[in-house]
Amino acid sequence: MDIFCCEVKPYECLNMKRVQFWLRIMKEHSLFMKLGFACSDVELIREAEEFYNIFENLEKQSCKIKCDEDFMSFVCRIMVAVKNIFSFKRHVLHLIIECEIGGYNYPLLIDHISREAMYFLKLLQKIQDGEMESPVDSIVSDNVFWLRHMADHARFIIGLLDPSERGFVEQANAFAVQFERLQLQARDLDSMLWQFRPNNDLLRFEMDATKATIQIRDFKKAARDLISSCKIVSLIPPLLADHVLREAEYFLEILEEIKDDIRIDEPIIRCDY
Repeated sequence: MDIFCCEVKPYECLNMKRVQFWLRIMKEHSLFMKLGFACSDVELIREAEEFYNIFENLEKQSCKIKCDEDFMSFVCRIMVAVKNIFSFKRHVLHLIIECEIGGYNYPLLIDHISREAMYFLKLLQKIQDGEMESPVDSIVSDNVFWLRHMADHARFIIGLLDPSERGFVEQANAFAVQFERLQLQARDLDSMLWQFRPNNDLLRFEMDATKATIQIRDFKKAARDLISSCKIVSLIPPLLADHVLREAEYFLEILEEIKDDIRIDEPIIRCDY
């Protein structure tokens, strides 16, 4: 099931460390959007700067949360900010695809980061609402979400590498094809295992997804290090290279939790903060 389906709840549970991860991601999205706007889009640039400040402040506030009551109140404040930045991202996307603004923000990039905002919002809502009735639906939905994101990352990297970097372009293209195939497999499992239970096919798939994600994580790490030391020709800012690396590492954490849970009869709930 897609993250935009109203009944979808993510598999993972949020703790404060993960809340801080997502606040930083939202903050960096604001910066990337700002840098991609045309100079004439003064109001959009101002709004992006405002969102950057909002999420930076929320990051700082997160370090002061000391008890459950404060955490739940903090979650409510974050939800307001995430709903607002989601609406902003979708508004910008619609302006781009209707050719009402220029700049350098790919439509797919804005769609990509709006999906992440929706995912974060659903993680926050899950704290209030609880689990999905069928854990397998959550597990496979998370796979669909993250595998699509890894494929998107590979496509973005291809678009920002200089064409002379043929070796890196070929590697990134191979990753894009691999993760697009894995995403289709995940969607097949989504329909076959809907409201069912984990089976050996799902466990094998999770191992395949983990292997592929380790490989793209290592590729991203190598690319980030080369970009930081000015040893590769590209338009990729070091912060963006680090951003996509952190997301691959985050996905690996989730995959490890999924594999642990589907190997046993009783699922482990990890919601401590």
